[in-house]
Amino acid sequence: MKINLLSFTDFLQTSVGIAVFAAVAVVLLVLILDLNYRIFTKYLLDFLAALITTLVLSPVFAVCAVVSKLRSENGCVFEKTAAVGVRGKVIAVTSFAGIGGCLKNLPRILDVLCGKLSIVGPSVTVASDAALIDDEASERFSVRAGVVSPLALNGNSELTYEDVFAADLKYIKKREMFKDFAILICAAVKGIRGDGRKYLGEASDKTYAQVLLQRGAITEEQAATAKSYAEEASRNL
Repeated sequence: MKINLLSFTDFLQTSVGIAVFAAVAVVLLVLILDLNYRIFTKYLLDFLAALITTLVLSPVFAVCAVVSKLRSENGCVFEKTAAVGVRGKVIAVTSFAGIGGCLKNLPRILDVLCGKLSIVGPSVTVASDAALIDDEASERFSVRAGVVSPLALNGNSELTYEDVFAADLKYIKKREMFKDFAILICAAVKGIRGDGRKYLGEASDKTYAQVLLQRGAITEEQAATAKSYAEEASRNL
């Protein structure tokens, strides 16, 4: 036994032994992180990813901030939008006030850093839309909303809002680390190709309130009430 122990110790001191030990350690670490993904790993990775992204893109943030201040009507760099976060709490989602396109929502990375959003999660729901969502779909608020939607993996332009809600609920029940990585890769590929957020279907360019009005599912008065709720929520942020 002593000879075997010495042999094993000698083996670990070789380059091959070190490589094997490192590989085993990495596998065990990944396994531990994956098994605890819903408990703490997702929060940890969100924070680290947001911190690194903020540092790397700090020059982009600076340029966008200057452009936003020059272009915005009131000279403000950021604008806050009332949205519903985890457990139904109203949160302020940040965006650049004077910039459009994909760069407009870049400050949402800061919201991830502050713990209001997640990198991957159900699409952000503005307060006026949240007021119109039924109890079944409201389960989407049991987790933090995401900068990137799970539908980046398998969504399409034909999806209805109900499809989006159903997909969000399915994601919530089966949150997995490697699946989130796949979602991020797909979102990056689609962004590079210029597909935008078409994978969100009708949710990509219309609010839930607008869709319900077009369908005749709600009245103008109900839409106005939801809008008033959002405005009141915005004033209290």
